[in-house]
Amino acid sequence: MDINSLNLEKFEGRGSKTSRWISVTKSNSFGFPPAFFKENELDKFSKVNLYFDPNEKVVGIQFLKDGEEASFALNKYGKENKQGASVVAKSFFTEYGIQASRVSGRYEPIVADRPDIGKIFLIQLEEHEEESFIETPASESGGDYQGIRVEDIPF
Repeated sequence: MDINSLNLEKFEGRGSKTSRWISVTKSNSFGFPPAFFKENELDKFSKVNLYFDPNEKVVGIQFLKDGEEASFALNKYGKENKQGASVVAKSFFTEYGIQASRVSGRYEPIVADRPDIGKIFLIQLEEHEEESFIETPASESGGDYQGIRVEDIPF
């Protein structure tokens, strides 16, 4: 290996999330981390339409601009290179009987261009077992709480 011929790139992402995933939260939301936000220029959008194929468990997410008809608001947070977004979609999860706590996690999206919809991001939901937690004081003085899995209690 010739050290002088290496094409080294300086990593500039310190302190920022570099995830390009779409996350599903236990609180019935979709999350778009800063790297996803930046790559897909979400700063240009303010709304979202959601689609669902119940047989395949596939969610479609379409980002829209002001003035376009949409079902949900795109909630932005952060500043400059650390900006992300989320969509609170409780009615979507309720309508389709999706238990967010059983499908929460990170999903790698597939980007498609459908003639009837346009550009859409697709994720296929995967169910997992829901973990049970009990909150207990971590210390008497700090008042912080931490979760303990019910399965780990020896009784």
